[in-house]
Amino acid sequence: MSINVFGKTPVSEQGYQFRSNVWMWEPLWRYCEEIAPDLVPADNLGHSSDGWGLNERDALFLAERLDDALASGKVRQHEERHKARLAALPPEPCILCGGTGRRAQAFRANPGALLCKVCGGTGLVANSETNFLFSTENVREFVTFLWSCGGFQIH
Repeated sequence: MSINVFGKTPVSEQGYQFRSNVWMWEPLWRYCEEIAPDLVPADNLGHSSDGWGLNERDALFLAERLDDALASGKVRQHEERHKARLAALPPEPCILCGGTGRRAQAFRANPGALLCKVCGGTGLVANSETNFLFSTENVREFVTFLWSCGGFQIH
């Protein structure tokens, strides 16, 4: 699933659209909420794709805030903390085999087929939250968009 953020009155090609998959958008937008609570209200709809967004003034202020965080190294620090938190998450039971490590139906001709191919027979898979990635480069690309979008809407 992708998130498309469209500029309201773009002044350059970079301000027309910012595209992201949901796995990258969620952590990016959470960071925006964290770094700019005065610009991004607590009841914002930035995690949905229903057209919510910021006006030009607030988009520029958000770009400035994120630019400052990039320059100071705060974004990189946030990325490292995010990676460390994800690495510490415990694995989850495999949903295909129900955490048993074995498939529900075996093929008589191939007893090895009893092992679940998704979890390799362990019954565990990586925590689903590890799919949500935060990237300094993604923040940079969003800042480039913000500087020239003229306000935006999230779809």
